[in-house]
Amino acid sequence: MLQEGGITETAHVFGESLVGVLSRPRQIAEGRPAVILLNAGLVQRSGPFRVYAQLARALASCGFVVLRFDLSGRGDSANAVGASPGPVLKQQEADAAMQLVTGLTGVDRFVLSGICSGADDAFRLADGNARVAGIVLLDGYAYRTTGYKIRRYGPGLLDAGKVMRRVGRLFKRDEDGEHALDEGDFRDFPSPDEAVARLQRLSARDARVLLVYTGGAFRYFNHARQARECFGVAMDAPQVSLEYWPDCDHTFFQRKDRLRLNTRFSAWMRAQFPAT
Repeated sequence: MLQEGGITETAHVFGESLVGVLSRPRQIAEGRPAVILLNAGLVQRSGPFRVYAQLARALASCGFVVLRFDLSGRGDSANAVGASPGPVLKQQEADAAMQLVTGLTGVDRFVLSGICSGADDAFRLADGNARVAGIVLLDGYAYRTTGYKIRRYGPGLLDAGKVMRRVGRLFKRDEDGEHALDEGDFRDFPSPDEAVARLQRLSARDARVLLVYTGGAFRYFNHARQARECFGVAMDAPQVSLEYWPDCDHTFFQRKDRLRLNTRFSAWMRAQFPAT
């Protein structure tokens, strides 16, 4: 157990040998949801450059309970034996995490968040789950729209040399005869229509949504207005907020970017979920 600055952190084993760390404030404000941070790819629960650990402490200092835990097979959590595959298993593990938090603190509403594939999981797990009061997606889903392509490739079309090099790369394959790996090889994006439908379902039940895109997502996102190009009128809902930080890296490796995230995330949580 760690106690520092009015925050208590305790490690827990729960579910089918899942491991997590619970950060809690000295006094839990009534009516405020807890935050659950989901693994960023294969990175363990502290997050890249310990961004999750620092974020959890920043949120706890503002009165929010935070659980950061390892899904099965990641970090300190053992592989699930004989479990249902993929999304079903993640749903079971998220349910176990929520049950742990409720049992220890009494908090029974949640905000799910994560970076990259953690954002993908948060978006999927929130759909249809009445306990989820909000999501914060860090470099979550987006799609290469016409606007994206014009912004990314348009300037290069004025340079004949760049055009020829680009054409050459289209025909270039690696030693195995396959194209280079792309974002879609690692992440399972829903169709654009399904993503829009999910956003609309969240807004319809008054769940709050914060979308944060960084410059590190340049392979599929490169301007704030691209969110509306992707999700249309779903972005007009008062429950949905957007941030675009083009000068920030996907992994928040700079201290100033981690501090910026801590500040913005905490301010959004206080504004969306004031203490009752």
